Amino acid sequence: MTKDLAETNLFKPITIGKDIKLSHRIVHAPTSRSRSTNDGENSPTDLMIQYYDSRSRTEGSLLVFESCLVSPRSGLVPFKSGVFTSAQCEALRKITDKIHENNSYVSCQIFSPGRVANIQILKDKQLPYVAPSVIYHAEGHKVTAEELNYPLKELTIEEIHQIQDDFVTAAINCLTIGGFDLVELHGTSGFLIEQFLSPISNTRTDQYGGSVENRCRFLIEIIDKFIEHPQIGASKFGVRIAAWSTHFGMNYPEDKYPLDASFPPLLFCQYILKYLEKLKQQGKEIAYVSITEPRVSGSFDQDPDGKSNSSLTEIWSGKLIRAGGYATNYKGDPSLIKSNNSNLKIGDGEVQHYAALTKDVDADDRTLIAFSRPFTSNPDLIKRLKENLKLDLYERPFFYSHQLEGYLTFGDYVDENLFSNTLKFPIDELKREGKSLLNSQVN
Repeated sequence: MTKDLAETNLFKPITIGKDIKLSHRIVHAPTSRSRSTNDGENSPTDLMIQYYDSRSRTEGSLLVFESCLVSPRSGLVPFKSGVFTSAQCEALRKITDKIHENNSYVSCQIFSPGRVANIQILKDKQLPYVAPSVIYHAEGHKVTAEELNYPLKELTIEEIHQIQDDFVTAAINCLTIGGFDLVELHGTSGFLIEQFLSPISNTRTDQYGGSVENRCRFLIEIIDKFIEHPQIGASKFGVRIAAWSTHFGMNYPEDKYPLDASFPPLLFCQYILKYLEKLKQQGKEIAYVSITEPRVSGSFDQDPDGKSNSSLTEIWSGKLIRAGGYATNYKGDPSLIKSNNSNLKIGDGEVQHYAALTKDVDADDRTLIAFSRPFTSNPDLIKRLKENLKLDLYERPFFYSHQLEGYLTFGDYVDENLFSNTLKFPIDELKREGKSLLNSQVN
């Protein structure tokens, strides 16, 4: 017998932070789909207003907005919004206002790319190309740096402190100008914070390198700055970490790093959670911790064998967001689908049940479950999960294609016999890229 999700904790209300009252525990995970501009302004677009509006229409929902850049000097990439200028945040406010009109809430994930920044953009703008240590994440990046004569540089202590302050400024901008309810520190996916955390990208010998404690110092000091700042505070932010991500060069050869209790990402995640738990016991509880499951890395499925987050979830007793493969570990096969609807038939494929989802959300009374890929192709995902309706499969080729197609072409549920509930648009509109919301009257 399978259990309807409507009968689980997934559809019970929960409060995060001080006063964010959610009507259910389904979270829109930070889903970067490269629909921001590539004009040097790093601004959101009108396509994004429509996307977030349609996915926040269940009152009392929490959405974590896609990763946004904290400052030019800590790295830039194209098609990512920034939160380092008032104009960028005023443009983002057009999106957060829509979410709030739907009586839902939004957290902004903030990050610095560090060594995975776009080198050509940095050179064109005469910005530094920096990381904790001079270790390129991929051979291609090293070749590009050499061809452009723009090599990676190790951050100085002064530059580290400046970037930490950039995170603080970015968080304040999000909360006071951008209209976000919360911010989320992005501590995974091979970006700057994880570059400090990991021994494969951090070989420093000063107070920011070497031991687990030293490698965690960059993030811990940002956390402390957030808590102590009167315009932020503990209840206004969350932290995202992952022990199993291999994104952007975070690959640990098993002959050197076996999957046991000494696995480096497991150790630095444990250290961070112990610190956050200690703060909680001191009355400084942050809004939430977000942890990705070993079933995914980035937007791809991976083998979870021998990997578990149990040693992490046991440390942190506050609000926990778990994400990764809870509804869509299809591994590219459109005939495989998850549902607790025993009458659902999908060709010759197998109907998988929401066993992991039910188990984890009902394990305690503080867990929320985040979804990324299924929200891309199911704007009404919350309704579909509650009513055991068929989910439409996402179209991976359009994840980062910058155009309307594959981003706004999925509609609400119509009929389980349809392969996909897609919406029809003229060809020109399908290929259209978004219009910048900077100084725009777009609503």
